Amino acid sequence: MDFTRLSSVLTVVGALMLPFAPASAATLTFEDLNSGQASYDVVPSPYKGFAFSGWFYGPDTVYAPASGSIDLFTDYADPTDPGAYVITSNNAITSAVEFVFDGAAFSGYSGVTFELWDAGNLVATSDSLPDSQGAAPYGPTFLASGYSGLVDKVVVSGVQGYFSMDDFTYHAPASNNVPEPGSLALVLFGLGIGGLSARRRR
Repeated sequence: MDFTRLSSVLTVVGALMLPFAPASAATLTFEDLNSGQASYDVVPSPYKGFAFSGWFYGPDTVYAPASGSIDLFTDYADPTDPGAYVITSNNAITSAVEFVFDGAAFSGYSGVTFELWDAGNLVATSDSLPDSQGAAPYGPTFLASGYSGLVDKVVVSGVQGYFSMDDFTYHAPASNNVPEPGSLALVLFGLGIGGLSARRRR
């Protein structure tokens, strides 16, 4: 067996497959927003390529962040004030560049859900994280988007001031030129036949 030729073929196959490798996920933990302030502030825009409309950040002393000490809130509303129990669906997270949204971690009392938008169209709605059934808030819980397509806006719906968000996770889209399994099999088959033919000619 010609191991040199086999190695060459495998190298070529690896090079061909590189553009089709899935992109790795990125997670925004918001820890770099920590400037030592004791209260909350508006998330700067843009932040890491996103606009967090209606979101505030700060050290979380009420709920538990999924990582570090900083997470995001939808408002300053006091979760113990019954008059503040307002469901809001205008807390948008937008990007000029389409992305694949994986999900985010939440803590608090209120259940939340995602609406996923692209080019002004609602393309998917996630499952809902249920309301806390106890006197204590639930701890960090990751809510997956359940959608693998491209989006340019994520809207979080929940009760204003009754939850916090952390570890916003997303990834860039993979190449649009990903071959179908049948096409990939033909490429590999062709490489194998080419290798055998070259060996026979020798």
